[in-house]
Amino acid sequence: MNKLTFVIFALGLAGCATAPMKPETAGTCPPCPVCPAVAVSTKAPEAAPMFLASPENLPVFEDGDDLKPLMKAALLNRAYFQGLKNGAPPYTFGTRKITPKELAASNEEFIKILQSSPTAQDFDRLVKERFDVYQMAGRDSTGTVVFSSYYEPTLEASLTKTKEYKYPIYAKPEDLITINLEDFNEKFKGEKLTGQLKSGALVPYIDREKIDFEGALDGKGLELAWFKDRADIMDLHIEGSGRLQLTDGRQIKANFASTNSLKFKGWLSALVEAGAMPREGISHEKGKQYLLDHPDQERKIMSANRRYTFFKLKMDGDPEEGPAGTYGLPLTGWRSVAMDNNLVPMGTIAFMRTTMPDVDEEGNLLGRKLNSRFVFCQDTGGAIKGPGRVDFFAGNGKKARTFAFKLWDQGTMHLLVLKESKQ
Repeated sequence: MNKLTFVIFALGLAGCATAPMKPETAGTCPPCPVCPAVAVSTKAPEAAPMFLASPENLPVFEDGDDLKPLMKAALLNRAYFQGLKNGAPPYTFGTRKITPKELAASNEEFIKILQSSPTAQDFDRLVKERFDVYQMAGRDSTGTVVFSSYYEPTLEASLTKTKEYKYPIYAKPEDLITINLEDFNEKFKGEKLTGQLKSGALVPYIDREKIDFEGALDGKGLELAWFKDRADIMDLHIEGSGRLQLTDGRQIKANFASTNSLKFKGWLSALVEAGAMPREGISHEKGKQYLLDHPDQERKIMSANRRYTFFKLKMDGDPEEGPAGTYGLPLTGWRSVAMDNNLVPMGTIAFMRTTMPDVDEEGNLLGRKLNSRFVFCQDTGGAIKGPGRVDFFAGNGKKARTFAFKLWDQGTMHLLVLKESKQ
């Protein structure tokens, strides 16, 4: 039923329900038809994205990794809260309404615990004493969360186009418009629209097919750097940022600027769906080699991912500094995660527990092991939606690269908020 029909039908029902009843002998107007029964929705209420964990179901808060990066991430979190403007809407955690002020206080209490250099037993005890712990409901409302991972790649590139380096990455076009829907209605918290204006209307922005294969951005001066092949560019697009190893020996950064927000599809998945490669045993290296051996298939495979990422170059800076997260500051390897910002506010302290790849510094996969650690919600991702998905930032380097490609495991995710009596 279209909207106009629905409105007319609704107005008809309203007239039938509210018009005064006439005597049967008055005039010649036929009796009103019997009003149809009002349909009652049988849809179950939407499950809460998180719930307060009972004391007997709390995990042991143990973190066996180096705590220096954890403190670094916590101090960046402090800077984030200090820079927040007033008036941010609260988030719902169970029955509590959590404001940025409460999250900032939680972060400060967590820093105090870290500064006290607690033993493993004291760390667990202090967290349970001072924080309310909320468990993410997960994809099945029983707490099962799927963890994936991303990293900051290092890729060979050139700042000038050559015969070898011929595929560009682009700066954000001036006609790419992003609208924050929350500015119009807070019920759309975290939701955005991206597109371009045509005849006074906002329409979807051009896709990968038009940009990479039809030259829609040619001649606009948007090229930033050039690469040897499109598979490397696709990695950079998927990860959102990366380090560029230039031909003159310098290393710079390509940081995320924007996307066209169109539908994402991984190029390896596109290879499998096209029947080019079996899913079993597929890897980035095998997929890249396939495209090099079958250049006639590249356009079809790459264009399956309509989403396109735009960048901005950073020519200098701390080489150890991670890429900027959604919260506006650098991410910290092994301590930052991406979650659905519609459900979880930036800066939230979290505790994750899952099976992880065991990888050495050279990127060799040694096996898998159970791991638990404290992290901070400091980023978002186009595919990270709902209470059952978390994307873990692994940093940069050989270890991070192998880890990011190998993590796809189930586990649990808990969020920490300072108890009300402790604020």
